[in-house]
Amino acid sequence: MQLLNQLFGLDGKVVLVTGGYGGIGEAVSRGLAGAGAQVAIAGRSRDKAQALADDLGSDAYASAFNCLSVEQIRAMVDDVAAHFGRLDILVNCVGLNQEQSALEITEDAFDYVYTANLKSSLFLGQAAARHMVAQGAGGKQVFLGSVRTLLALRGRGYAAYCAAKGGLGTMCKQLAAEWAPYKINVNVVAPTFVRTEQVAHMLGDPDFYSALTSRIPLGRVAEPNEVMNAVLFFVSPASDFITGQTLYLDGGITATQ
Repeated sequence: MQLLNQLFGLDGKVVLVTGGYGGIGEAVSRGLAGAGAQVAIAGRSRDKAQALADDLGSDAYASAFNCLSVEQIRAMVDDVAAHFGRLDILVNCVGLNQEQSALEITEDAFDYVYTANLKSSLFLGQAAARHMVAQGAGGKQVFLGSVRTLLALRGRGYAAYCAAKGGLGTMCKQLAAEWAPYKINVNVVAPTFVRTEQVAHMLGDPDFYSALTSRIPLGRVAEPNEVMNAVLFFVSPASDFITGQTLYLDGGITATQ
Protein backbone atom coordinates (compact mmCIF):
# COMPACT_ATOMS: atom_id res chain seq x y z
CA MET A 1 0.00 0.00 0.00
CA GLN A 2 2.86 2.39 0.77
CA LEU A 3 4.35 1.76 -2.70
CA LEU A 4 0.98 2.39 -4.36
CA ASN A 5 0.65 5.69 -2.51
CA GLN A 6 4.16 6.69 -3.60
CA LEU A 7 3.38 5.88 -7.22
CA PHE A 8 -0.20 7.09 -7.55
CA GLY A 9 -0.97 9.30 -4.54
CA LEU A 10 -1.70 12.98 -5.21
CA ASP A 11 -1.67 14.34 -1.66
CA GLY A 12 -0.89 18.05 -1.65
CA LYS A 13 -1.39 18.45 -5.41
CA VAL A 14 -3.75 21.00 -6.93
CA VAL A 15 -5.54 19.76 -10.05
CA LEU A 16 -7.61 21.76 -12.52
CA VAL A 17 -10.07 19.64 -14.51
CA THR A 18 -11.62 21.59 -17.38
CA GLY A 19 -14.84 20.11 -18.66
CA GLY A 20 -14.73 18.66 -15.18
CA TYR A 21 -18.44 17.93 -14.66
CA GLY A 22 -19.14 16.13 -17.97
CA GLY A 23 -19.37 12.38 -18.33
CA ILE A 24 -15.61 11.86 -18.53
CA GLY A 25 -14.71 14.99 -16.57
CA GLU A 26 -16.77 14.03 -13.54
CA ALA A 27 -15.14 10.60 -13.39
CA VAL A 28 -11.72 12.27 -13.59
CA SER A 29 -12.58 14.85 -10.94
CA ARG A 30 -13.87 12.21 -8.54
CA GLY A 31 -10.97 9.85 -9.16
CA LEU A 32 -8.27 12.47 -8.63
CA ALA A 33 -9.99 13.79 -5.52
CA GLY A 34 -10.05 10.22 -4.26
CA ALA A 35 -6.30 10.01 -4.85
CA GLY A 36 -5.80 12.93 -2.47
CA ALA A 37 -5.71 15.94 -4.80
CA GLN A 38 -7.38 19.28 -4.27
CA VAL A 39 -9.56 19.57 -7.35
CA ALA A 40 -10.84 22.63 -9.20
CA ILE A 41 -13.72 21.90 -11.57
CA ALA A 42 -14.23 24.31 -14.46
CA GLY A 43 -16.68 24.50 -17.33
CA ARG A 44 -19.22 26.74 -18.99
CA SER A 45 -21.83 26.20 -16.24
CA ARG A 46 -20.82 27.53 -12.84
CA ASP A 47 -23.87 25.86 -11.28
CA LYS A 48 -22.86 22.39 -12.52
CA ALA A 49 -19.25 22.93 -11.50
CA GLN A 50 -20.33 24.11 -8.06
CA ALA A 51 -22.72 21.19 -7.58
CA LEU A 52 -19.93 18.68 -8.18
CA ALA A 53 -17.48 20.67 -6.03
CA ASP A 54 -19.99 20.67 -3.18
CA ASP A 55 -20.39 16.91 -3.55
CA LEU A 56 -16.62 16.35 -3.49
CA GLY A 57 -16.17 18.32 -0.29
CA SER A 58 -14.56 21.41 1.15
CA ASP A 59 -11.23 20.95 -0.68
CA ALA A 60 -12.90 21.25 -4.10
CA TYR A 61 -13.38 24.53 -5.98
CA ALA A 62 -15.59 25.59 -8.88
CA SER A 63 -14.89 28.09 -11.61
CA ALA A 64 -16.60 28.96 -14.90
CA PHE A 65 -15.27 29.91 -18.32
CA ASN A 66 -16.06 29.81 -22.04
CA CYS A 67 -13.48 27.69 -23.86
CA LEU A 68 -13.98 29.81 -26.99
CA SER A 69 -12.50 32.85 -25.22
CA VAL A 70 -8.76 33.07 -24.58
CA GLU A 71 -9.38 35.94 -22.16
CA GLN A 72 -11.77 33.79 -20.10
CA ILE A 73 -9.38 30.82 -20.22
CA ARG A 74 -6.57 32.90 -18.74
CA ALA A 75 -8.81 34.52 -16.13
CA MET A 76 -10.17 31.13 -15.01
CA VAL A 77 -6.73 29.52 -14.68
CA ASP A 78 -5.44 32.55 -12.74
CA ASP A 79 -8.51 32.36 -10.48
CA VAL A 80 -7.88 28.69 -9.66
CA ALA A 81 -4.18 29.26 -9.00
CA ALA A 82 -4.95 32.25 -6.79
CA HIS A 83 -7.54 30.29 -4.80
CA PHE A 84 -5.18 27.41 -3.98
CA GLY A 85 -1.93 29.36 -4.11
CA ARG A 86 -0.51 27.01 -6.75
CA LEU A 87 -1.38 24.77 -9.70
CA ASP A 88 0.31 21.40 -10.22
CA ILE A 89 -1.81 19.50 -12.72
CA LEU A 90 -4.11 20.34 -15.66
CA VAL A 91 -6.50 17.78 -17.12
CA ASN A 92 -8.39 19.13 -20.12
CA CYS A 93 -11.57 17.15 -20.79
CA VAL A 94 -13.20 19.76 -23.05
CA GLY A 95 -14.35 18.18 -26.31
CA LEU A 96 -17.07 19.37 -28.66
CA ASN A 97 -18.25 18.52 -32.16
CA GLN A 98 -20.64 19.85 -34.77
CA GLU A 99 -21.20 16.99 -37.14
CA GLN A 100 -21.34 18.04 -40.80
CA SER A 101 -20.23 16.17 -43.91
CA ALA A 102 -17.05 17.33 -45.60
CA LEU A 103 -19.10 18.40 -48.63
CA GLU A 104 -21.40 20.56 -46.52
CA ILE A 105 -19.34 21.82 -43.58
CA THR A 106 -19.47 25.56 -43.03
CA GLU A 107 -16.66 27.87 -42.03
CA ASP A 108 -18.49 28.70 -38.80
CA ALA A 109 -18.83 25.03 -37.86
CA PHE A 110 -15.17 24.30 -38.61
CA ASP A 111 -14.01 27.32 -36.61
CA TYR A 112 -16.21 26.30 -33.67
CA VAL A 113 -14.86 22.73 -33.55
CA TYR A 114 -11.25 23.86 -34.06
CA THR A 115 -11.48 26.54 -31.39
CA ALA A 116 -13.22 24.36 -28.80
CA ASN A 117 -10.91 21.39 -29.22
CA LEU A 118 -7.51 22.66 -30.37
CA LYS A 119 -7.08 26.40 -29.88
CA SER A 120 -8.56 26.27 -26.38
CA SER A 121 -6.20 23.41 -25.48
CA LEU A 122 -3.15 25.45 -26.44
CA PHE A 123 -4.15 28.43 -24.35
CA LEU A 124 -5.29 26.32 -21.40
CA GLY A 125 -1.94 24.57 -21.45
CA GLN A 126 -0.09 27.87 -21.78
CA ALA A 127 -1.97 29.52 -18.91
CA ALA A 128 -1.37 26.53 -16.64
CA ALA A 129 2.28 26.20 -17.67
CA ARG A 130 3.00 29.81 -16.79
CA HIS A 131 2.01 29.09 -13.20
CA MET A 132 3.95 25.81 -13.17
CA VAL A 133 7.07 27.54 -14.47
CA ALA A 134 6.76 30.34 -11.93
CA GLN A 135 6.44 27.80 -9.11
CA GLY A 136 9.62 26.07 -10.24
CA ALA A 137 8.38 22.60 -9.29
CA GLY A 138 7.28 21.21 -12.65
CA GLY A 139 3.81 19.89 -13.36
CA LYS A 140 1.67 17.49 -15.34
CA GLN A 141 -0.74 18.22 -18.19
CA VAL A 142 -3.10 15.69 -19.76
CA PHE A 143 -5.34 16.41 -22.71
CA LEU A 144 -8.26 14.26 -23.83
CA GLY A 145 -7.79 13.29 -27.42
CA SER A 146 -9.70 10.63 -29.27
CA VAL A 147 -9.21 7.64 -31.51
CA ARG A 148 -9.96 10.37 -34.10
CA THR A 149 -6.50 11.72 -33.24
CA LEU A 150 -5.33 8.87 -35.49
CA LEU A 151 -8.28 7.35 -37.36
CA ALA A 152 -11.15 8.68 -39.46
CA LEU A 153 -14.76 7.59 -38.88
CA ARG A 154 -16.68 6.21 -41.84
CA GLY A 155 -20.24 7.33 -42.43
CA ARG A 156 -20.14 10.44 -40.19
CA GLY A 157 -19.29 14.12 -40.72
CA TYR A 158 -16.15 14.23 -38.60
CA ALA A 159 -13.70 16.19 -40.78
CA ALA A 160 -13.40 19.15 -38.39
CA TYR A 161 -13.24 16.95 -35.30
CA CYS A 162 -10.57 14.66 -36.78
CA ALA A 163 -8.53 17.69 -37.85
CA ALA A 164 -8.73 19.20 -34.38
CA LYS A 165 -7.97 16.02 -32.46
CA GLY A 166 -5.21 15.06 -34.90
CA GLY A 167 -3.66 18.47 -34.38
CA LEU A 168 -3.96 18.05 -30.63
CA GLY A 169 -1.78 14.95 -30.64
CA THR A 170 1.05 16.65 -32.50
CA MET A 171 0.68 19.93 -30.62
CA CYS A 172 1.10 18.13 -27.31
CA LYS A 173 4.36 16.61 -28.55
CA GLN A 174 5.59 20.13 -29.21
CA LEU A 175 4.43 21.39 -25.80
CA ALA A 176 6.16 18.42 -24.18
CA ALA A 177 9.38 19.26 -26.02
CA GLU A 178 9.27 22.97 -25.19
CA TRP A 179 8.33 22.54 -21.56
CA ALA A 180 10.54 19.57 -20.68
CA PRO A 181 13.29 21.91 -19.35
CA TYR A 182 10.72 23.11 -16.78
CA LYS A 183 9.87 19.49 -15.82
CA ILE A 184 6.32 19.81 -17.18
CA ASN A 185 5.04 16.53 -18.65
CA VAL A 186 2.43 16.75 -21.41
CA ASN A 187 0.52 13.66 -22.58
CA VAL A 188 -2.70 12.71 -24.34
CA VAL A 189 -5.31 10.09 -23.43
CA ALA A 190 -7.20 9.17 -26.59
CA PRO A 191 -10.25 6.98 -26.00
CA THR A 192 -12.61 5.42 -28.46
CA PHE A 193 -16.30 6.07 -27.82
CA VAL A 194 -16.98 6.42 -24.09
CA ARG A 195 -20.39 5.68 -22.64
CA THR A 196 -21.54 9.25 -21.81
CA GLU A 197 -24.61 11.35 -22.43
CA GLN A 198 -22.80 13.25 -25.19
CA VAL A 199 -22.76 10.21 -27.49
CA ALA A 200 -25.75 8.32 -26.08
CA HIS A 201 -27.77 9.00 -29.24
CA MET A 202 -25.09 7.35 -31.37
CA LEU A 203 -24.50 4.39 -29.06
CA GLY A 204 -28.27 3.94 -28.84
CA ASP A 205 -28.43 3.16 -32.57
CA PRO A 206 -28.16 -0.66 -32.71
CA ASP A 207 -26.69 -0.69 -36.22
CA PHE A 208 -24.06 1.92 -35.38
CA TYR A 209 -23.16 0.26 -32.08
CA SER A 210 -22.87 -3.16 -33.68
CA ALA A 211 -20.64 -1.86 -36.49
CA LEU A 212 -18.51 0.07 -33.97
CA THR A 213 -17.95 -2.74 -31.49
CA SER A 214 -17.33 -5.27 -34.25
CA ARG A 215 -14.13 -3.35 -35.08
CA ILE A 216 -12.95 -3.19 -31.43
CA PRO A 217 -11.09 -6.38 -30.45
CA LEU A 218 -12.37 -6.21 -26.87
CA GLY A 219 -15.91 -5.92 -28.23
CA ARG A 220 -17.21 -2.88 -26.34
CA VAL A 221 -16.82 0.86 -25.83
CA ALA A 222 -14.98 2.49 -22.93
CA GLU A 223 -16.44 3.51 -19.57
CA PRO A 224 -15.68 6.91 -17.96
CA ASN A 225 -13.78 5.37 -15.04
CA GLU A 226 -11.43 3.63 -17.48
CA VAL A 227 -10.48 7.03 -18.88
CA MET A 228 -9.93 8.26 -15.32
CA ASN A 229 -7.56 5.34 -14.67
CA ALA A 230 -5.36 6.36 -17.59
CA VAL A 231 -5.42 10.03 -16.55
CA LEU A 232 -4.43 9.08 -13.00
CA PHE A 233 -1.39 7.25 -14.34
CA PHE A 234 -0.28 10.26 -16.40
CA VAL A 235 -0.68 12.78 -13.56
CA SER A 236 0.91 10.59 -10.90
CA PRO A 237 4.59 10.10 -9.99
CA ALA A 238 4.43 6.73 -11.78
CA SER A 239 4.68 8.55 -15.14
CA ASP A 240 7.45 11.02 -14.30
CA PHE A 241 9.64 9.88 -17.23
CA ILE A 242 6.81 9.83 -19.80
CA THR A 243 6.04 12.90 -21.89
CA GLY A 244 4.86 13.70 -25.41
CA GLN A 245 2.91 10.45 -25.67
CA THR A 246 -0.59 9.52 -26.80
CA LEU A 247 -2.21 6.56 -25.05
CA TYR A 248 -5.01 5.06 -27.11
CA LEU A 249 -7.66 3.76 -24.74
CA ASP A 250 -9.50 1.87 -27.43
CA GLY A 251 -9.92 -1.83 -26.74
CA GLY A 252 -7.35 -2.54 -29.45
CA ILE A 253 -8.95 -0.78 -32.42
CA THR A 254 -5.84 1.21 -33.40
CA ALA A 255 -3.80 -2.00 -33.26
CA THR A 256 -5.99 -3.53 -35.95
CA GLN A 257 -7.09 -0.63 -38.19
